Amino acid sequence: MPVTAQRRSSSLGLIAAAASWGLFWGGWAALLPDLKTAVGVDDAEFGLVLFGIPMGALAGMVLTAPLARALKQWTLPVVLVAFAVACVLPGLASGALAFGAALAAVGATSGAIEVALNSTVAAQEARDGTRLFNRVHAATPLAMVLAAPAVGFARSQGVSPLPVLVVVSVLVLVSAGLAVDRGGWSGGGAGASGSGSGSGSSGSGSGSERRLPAPGLLAFGLLAAVVLFLENAVEQWGALHLEQGMGTGPLLGSAAPACYMAGLAVGRMVAQWRGDRVSGRVLVMGGGVLAAIGIGVASLAAALELSPLLALAGFALAGVGMAPAVPTLMGLAGSSVDDERRPGAIATVTTVSYLGFLGSPPLVGLLAGGIGLTAALGVLACGGLVVAAASVVVREPGGGRSDRVGGDGVGGEVGGGGSADAAR
Repeated sequence: MPVTAQRRSSSLGLIAAAASWGLFWGGWAALLPDLKTAVGVDDAEFGLVLFGIPMGALAGMVLTAPLARALKQWTLPVVLVAFAVACVLPGLASGALAFGAALAAVGATSGAIEVALNSTVAAQEARDGTRLFNRVHAATPLAMVLAAPAVGFARSQGVSPLPVLVVVSVLVLVSAGLAVDRGGWSGGGAGASGSGSGSGSSGSGSGSERRLPAPGLLAFGLLAAVVLFLENAVEQWGALHLEQGMGTGPLLGSAAPACYMAGLAVGRMVAQWRGDRVSGRVLVMGGGVLAAIGIGVASLAAALELSPLLALAGFALAGVGMAPAVPTLMGLAGSSVDDERRPGAIATVTTVSYLGFLGSPPLVGLLAGGIGLTAALGVLACGGLVVAAASVVVREPGGGRSDRVGGDGVGGEVGGGGSADAAR
C-alpha cells in the first residue's frame, strides 16, 4: 500500500475507534432508566453500582500502559474487542451484583481505550509527522450527539436495551478491524531526528535529553484534570441549570449538553484545521479564556433572567474553547518522550486528568447545594481562567516559546527542564 494511502487508512481507523466509543457513551445515558428497571434496584443501589464504571476505568488506564508496551500497534484493536464484549454485558445482567460487575468491565475496557487510543494517535503522529489528535478526538463528541437521540427514538419504539447494546457492540467490532495499523509504532518521539523542531539528533542520547520529566507529565495531567472537571460540570449540570434555574422544559434543557458537545466537535475540527498556526500554549490559554466567557455567560443569563438561548450559546462557546485543550496536552506529552516511554506517559496524563472528571459531580454538587447552581457556574467560570494561567506548563526545554503543534513534528520539544518541573 502506498505510504499516503496507508496513513489515510490508519487515521480513518482511529476516527472510527473514537466514534464507536462515543456511540456507546452517547446512548448510555438514554438507556439507564430501562436498565435500572430491568435490574430492579432503588436509586441508592443504582448509584452505588454505577460507581463501578469510574473505578474500573482507573484500573484499566493503569494496566494498559504495560500492555501497550508489549502489544504496541495491536493494543487498540485488542482493547476495542474487549470493549465490544463488555458493551453487551449490562443488557444481560439480571441482578445488582451481576450488573455491577458488568459496569466494572465496561469501565475497565473504556479506560483502556482512552490510553490505547491516545498512545496510538501519539505514535502515528511521531511516525508520520502528521497532526491527528484534534481530528480523532472530534469524532467522539460528534458521535455522542448523534447517538443520544437515536437511542431515545429506539426506546420510544419499545426497543429494549440489549438489542441497542448489541448493535453498538457490532459497530465497535467493526472499528476494531479498521483500527489495525500495519505501519507499526517505530520511528518518532523525542529521540527521533524528525520530531519537534528538528534540532535533536537521533539516538538514545537525544531522547534522554529531550524527554519530558515525570513532574512535567503530572503538570500536564493536572491541567487536563481542570479541563475535564469543567467539561463534566457542563455535561452533568447544564440541563439542570436551564430547567431549574431558567424554567425551561426538558426539550430545551437537554439541548445544553448537546450544544456543549457540538461545540467540542467544532472546536476540535477548527483546531485540526488551523491549530498549526499557533503554539500549543496559545491553544490551551485561549481555550481557558473562551471557557471562562462561555460558562460565565450561561451563569449570567440565569442571574439576569435573560433568554435561555444565551445560556445555550455560552455552553457552546465553552465547548469550542475547551475542545483543543486535552488533545493538545496529550499530543505534546506523547511527542516529548521516546517510543518506549510513550504509553506510560500517555497513561500518566490520562489517569491524572481523569481524576478531575471523577471529582467533578460531587464537588459541583456540594458547591451548588451551598450557593445555588447559578452562582456555582459563575465560580466554575473562574476555572477557565485557571486553565489559561496554568498554560505556562506548555513550553520548550529552554524556557522559550512553546513549539508549534504541527509542522514537521507534532508538539515538538515540550516541558523539560526546571520550568515544567516547577509547574503546579
